[in-house]
Amino acid sequence: NNNADNPSIVVVEKDPTYANASSTLSAGGIRQQFSLKENVQMSMYGREFIRKAKDTLFDCEEGTTENDNPIQFHEQGYLFLTSTEEGKSKMLKNNKTQRDAGCDSITILNGQNAIKEKFPWMNCDDLVAASYGESGEGWFDPWALIRGLKNSGERMGVSFLHGMPVGAKRGPSG
Repeated sequence: NNNADNPSIVVVEKDPTYANASSTLSAGGIRQQFSLKENVQMSMYGREFIRKAKDTLFDCEEGTTENDNPIQFHEQGYLFLTSTEEGKSKMLKNNKTQRDAGCDSITILNGQNAIKEKFPWMNCDDLVAASYGESGEGWFDPWALIRGLKNSGERMGVSFLHGMPVGAKRGPSG
């Protein structure tokens, strides 16, 4: 049974304003440039969730369907730079991991000329290589995402309580 009087899911939140939540205090960045396959895959899942937030979290009654990007996801990329051959080697290894995980939107810029061509305003004198996420990386409004998650949950009958959990019991079904 999933209704407000007898909810199947209850979220107990000690800070219902989310004023001290790490999510609302963050810059809201997302990237796939990691050295572990699992982190890349998890971030790719998050990227797709954020891309679809308009359709999955917001509805007409909230007035957000007019907005194509209610959480303000800006796919402007992440840029990592290195000035050493060791750093370049790590970048290349990480890029292989990222591609093996299914992420093909990260480009290695090999050498000062390649970096300068992509970023002409940058001083590249001491750079050896760069790793640039062409798409799927950037930033979004974490407060808008939290608000969308909470409102979507409430529409589905999730109950939100102000407090601190003190224990839990499993029902007969496990």
